[in-house]
Amino acid sequence: MKQKILRIHEKTLIVGIDVAKNTHWVRIMDHKGIDVIKPFKINNNIKGIKSLEEKIKKTKEKNKKKKVIIGMEPSGHYWKALAWQIKLKSIGDELVIVNPHHVKKSKELDDNSPEKSDRKDAGIIGRLIRDGRFFDVYLPEKEYAELRIISRSREQLVNKRRNAKNAAIAVIDEYFPEYNKIYKNIFSEGSIEIIKKYAIPEEIKKVGIEEIEKDLKKATQGRDWKNRAQKIYEAAKNTIGVKEGQRAAKIKIRMLIEEIEFITRQIEKLEEEMKRLMKEIGLSEYLESIDGIGPIIAATFIGEVGDIERFKSWKQIRKLAGLNLYEKSSGQQKGKTKITKRGRPLLRKIIYYAGESGKRHNTEMKKSMKN
Repeated sequence: MKQKILRIHEKTLIVGIDVAKNTHWVRIMDHKGIDVIKPFKINNNIKGIKSLEEKIKKTKEKNKKKKVIIGMEPSGHYWKALAWQIKLKSIGDELVIVNPHHVKKSKELDDNSPEKSDRKDAGIIGRLIRDGRFFDVYLPEKEYAELRIISRSREQLVNKRRNAKNAAIAVIDEYFPEYNKIYKNIFSEGSIEIIKKYAIPEEIKKVGIEEIEKDLKKATQGRDWKNRAQKIYEAAKNTIGVKEGQRAAKIKIRMLIEEIEFITRQIEKLEEEMKRLMKEIGLSEYLESIDGIGPIIAATFIGEVGDIERFKSWKQIRKLAGLNLYEKSSGQQKGKTKITKRGRPLLRKIIYYAGESGKRHNTEMKKSMKN
């Protein structure tokens, strides 16, 4: 933090921007956090960007400043377009961001009021920069930018598929509660074929055991089909499942299965693209040479951290993931050590998955865990 404060001196102009969908509030201040011009608004379009550029240039010249540092709060997604324009047009000398949590906590410091306004927030952002409470912006480019979008899109689809699976399980538990005793994974190839085709116990009873056997034999390529078919048919005959609303339940289950299969195909396409991008970046062979690290874990990790060469220490990656430790202690009472969780959730998740996979497949990690 000391190094950051030293970057702010009397020849520095600080620009705090509160970003919104259509209009941004801007506060330009000196190194003490005092406004040097009246706060103003700019539109989120090219005219607004040009207006910002001109105002900063004129204010810099008028106040005889040598350096301009621009900062904003990266909440939501609206800030990214503005940040890219500032970078591409070389507006100012440095572009930084402040933690949204810090902005929220600082609201009452200036006027002892919980009032929230975009104009006020722009000032808070500027003063956080003055105090050295900022972070340098990293905007991924080329393959790194694509990989971040693809890996996050995949994560969204994985969550969406999980929700669809949970919804399907809920319907099956209601209308055919015995089914999950036959299949631990009701979305396995044989099970999914039965659910898609028949959906509810009444349909299974209608077609008879021979038809169930035929379907399972085809779907599972001859593995344990006869025993499973017998169990499914007997369970359907003696089910305690709900009898009302079966037609609607059948429609719902089939639609959910279709959704799950569609999302799965989308995920597979994204995973192929992730593998391609990792080869272009040239890191796939290196990362995947570590036992327990597969192509998707590796690609998601790089998608979140970007160019790994920008880090000087592994501790920076730990902090980026929100895995750095803290404890709350007071007097003689020592609190529990916990992780901060103030970082990238997907990066934190993928590091956890990498650790779990390493525990199973990585010899060195197994030895370390034992010791």
